[in-house]
Amino acid sequence: MKQYIFALFLSLPFFLLLAWAVGLHYQMVTMPEVTLPITGYDPRDLLAGHYIRYQIDWDKADCNQFENNICPEEAFKDKQTGRAVHRFYIPENRARALDTAFITGMHNGEKLSFSVVYAYKNGVRPIPKRLLINGKDWQETITNNKGE
Repeated sequence: MKQYIFALFLSLPFFLLLAWAVGLHYQMVTMPEVTLPITGYDPRDLLAGHYIRYQIDWDKADCNQFENNICPEEAFKDKQTGRAVHRFYIPENRARALDTAFITGMHNGEKLSFSVVYAYKNGVRPIPKRLLINGKDWQETITNNKGE
């Protein structure tokens, strides 16, 4: 009997983590999507991995996507720090090309505009889903003729 109790306690963290991940995935799939334009904010941080840091450009945002046609800027701020800086993680092998495009705003001679699709519901923390460049998935835009 003690072996079963020990096995139960040993496996409990795994099941809690699994339940948390399934809950987040369910939220991400079922919540409505909103697309918000972004601007850069120190896109490189070598100590923290490969991601792009950005801020939502509320001046260019379409507030008609939200209830009452009002942009919920406070909902997109970090509750602890009050900062509105977000991260979008990217694969290491694509980081250099995406960093360059994000910093310069150009790729293969084309001017780029960036936006992020969020799963958002009033009262629930927004979840970033996809990074878009000129309205297309970022991977379509960054793929170039150099084999990157």
